Amino acid sequence: MADHYNLYGLKHFAGIVADCMGIALPEGYAPSIGWISDILRERLGGTADRAVLYHADAVGQYILQQYTGLLAPVYKYTSMAVPFISTVESVTPVAHASMYTGLDPEGHGIKTYVRPQLTCDTLFDVWLRLGKKVAIVAQKDSTFLHIFAGRDLDYFEAENGIEVQEKSLELLESDKYDVVSIHTFEYDNAAHAYGPESKEALNAVSLEAEGFQRLAEAMERYRGKHRTLLTYSPDHGQHPTMDGHGQHGSKMIEDMNIVHFFGTIA
Repeated sequence: MADHYNLYGLKHFAGIVADCMGIALPEGYAPSIGWISDILRERLGGTADRAVLYHADAVGQYILQQYTGLLAPVYKYTSMAVPFISTVESVTPVAHASMYTGLDPEGHGIKTYVRPQLTCDTLFDVWLRLGKKVAIVAQKDSTFLHIFAGRDLDYFEAENGIEVQEKSLELLESDKYDVVSIHTFEYDNAAHAYGPESKEALNAVSLEAEGFQRLAEAMERYRGKHRTLLTYSPDHGQHPTMDGHGQHGSKMIEDMNIVHFFGTIA
């Protein structure tokens, strides 16, 4: 049987998160996938008042299929694993712009690896208009710090994935933020340098999965006080090249097919 692309486009991520939090995106933006948000809201016992959105860059579906146990910490704190398909091009600025707007690349305007500040409405803008306290925590020179810049939210830049985890934990334990959006690219860097299935790259998958677990454990301490939505949501995958490195940006299955995990703490 030939390989197949996954069904759901990344532009639905914003709608799912918005629906779970009981808020509306601008007209014309992609809606939630109803059955997903219905299940999550049922498990939340209502709408979420907290969201922890973890983005491990470039972790493709085939990595999950072949090294499933590395994602055990993510499985432990989530209840749904949903296949998604990345954007064209399958690169970080295009994908994350779609994830946080609910628009195709033609709608938000980022179609290749460029990182302009988005001027269209994003999920961050919707939260801010509603008075939500929002933070982005990301590695140095993260796409998040470029395309979502210029908004009245808190930006935190860290040198590496461990520092991102530590700052994210600090913010969550302060109980001051309604939304913490987190971007690490330890796996992406290692896969580019050594290959997507190299020891270095797979170690990075473990590092990021364990980081997600630490954040979920922090939110467990607020069980009963908050209804928290958790996501582990990559942007695209990565394929091996003939010279042993990793690359993405193509329409190859390895670049396009990814899996998003959703969890609830209530």
